[in-house]
Amino acid sequence: MRILIAGLIGGVVMFLWATIAHVATPLATAGLKRIPQEAATVTTLRAALGDTPGLYFFPYLEGGDSKAMADQKAKMQLGPTGILAYQGAGSPALMPRQLAVELVLEIGESVLAALVISAAAGVSRRIGVAVAIGVIAAVSTNLSYWNWYGFSWDYTLANAFTEMMKYVFAGVAIIATLAWRGRRAPT
Repeated sequence: MRILIAGLIGGVVMFLWATIAHVATPLATAGLKRIPQEAATVTTLRAALGDTPGLYFFPYLEGGDSKAMADQKAKMQLGPTGILAYQGAGSPALMPRQLAVELVLEIGESVLAALVISAAAGVSRRIGVAVAIGVIAAVSTNLSYWNWYGFSWDYTLANAFTEMMKYVFAGVAIIATLAWRGRRAPT
C-alpha cells in the first residue's frame, strides 16, 4: 500500500512539474517555429485532409518493396520531408480530458517507478534509480525522434530535460513517502 501511495504522490508531483515546465518556462516552445504563410498552409491542409485527424508522414512509403523504397528515397532527396500531427477544425486548444488523461498516465508511470525505486536500498541508491529511470525515459523517445524524424536539437534537449526531471521530482517525492513513518502517539 505504501508503494501505491508513494506512486500516487509521485504522479501528482510529476504532473505539477510538467505543468510548470510547459506553462512557466520556455521549455515547452524550445525548437518550435511558426509556419511562414500559415493561413495559406492551413487552407491547403484543410482542403487536402479535411477534418480527418492523423499522423502524416511525407513522402509516404507506398509498399515495402525495393521499387517503393527507391521511389521514396528519390522523393526524400528532392524534399521536402516531414511529419505532421493533424487535428481538423473544432479542436479546443487545451481540453480538460487531455489534462486528466495526462495526470492518470503520470500517476501510472510513478507507481511503476515506485515499484522499481522501492527495491533499492538507501536514499542515494534510490535517487540514482530515479535519475536512471528519467534518463532512460528521456533518451528512449526524444533522441530517436531527433534521429529519425529530424526534430530540432533544441526541441529534443528541452523535452528530454523535462522528461528526465519529471522522474527526478517524482522520485524525490516517492523516496520521501517511502521513508515517512508517520507520527506515533506517545505511549
